[in-house]
Amino acid sequence: MNVANPKAALGAEFLELIKGAKAYLMFRQGISPCDLDISRQSLDIVRSWNLAAKTAEPQGSKRVAPGLRGEGDPNAELFIVTEQSQRGVSPYAGDAGELFLKILGAIDLTREKVYITALPASGPMTGALERIKREINRVNPTVICTLGGRAAQAMLDRRDPLQELRGRFHDFNTIPLMPTFHPKTLIHDVARKRPVWEDMKMIKARLGS
Repeated sequence: MNVANPKAALGAEFLELIKGAKAYLMFRQGISPCDLDISRQSLDIVRSWNLAAKTAEPQGSKRVAPGLRGEGDPNAELFIVTEQSQRGVSPYAGDAGELFLKILGAIDLTREKVYITALPASGPMTGALERIKREINRVNPTVICTLGGRAAQAMLDRRDPLQELRGRFHDFNTIPLMPTFHPKTLIHDVARKRPVWEDMKMIKARLGS
């Protein structure tokens, strides 16, 4: 690097670091290098953005498909693992999503207070499970709740029917995990609502809310 012009060198480093940083979206389009604040303080701030991004997505990890990405409170007490209902669609979308928001509301929670992530509806689970384990380690929740049989079986490495798994807590790396029915099941089978409510009451009690 040519150090004859320190300001130019700092400008080049700044432009390189800022690539991929979320905060870059806040800058106006068409900004030119001469408009940039290239002080040492600015460089330190941008370096911290890069560090945060690397912490969230470890180097070498694959991109997570839309609809599978975790969302919500990064410090949530309740961590939810659901099944992808439709590619690229939020787990809160549609009738099932609306119903689930009501279920959360019944135990005094909102989507902003929980963390939810999804497993693919079909195909290999290994990569998705590793991703979810990393998410759980980051969030460090008090309770995990799985929605649907596929999610429960994958997280517990069991093949028992969901009906036999739900209704009690299981251990997932010392974190209590409660399996329950997916909200889409309740739309077609209203008799399942009562068991889900019983499961959610146990979660509420464990959270102390």
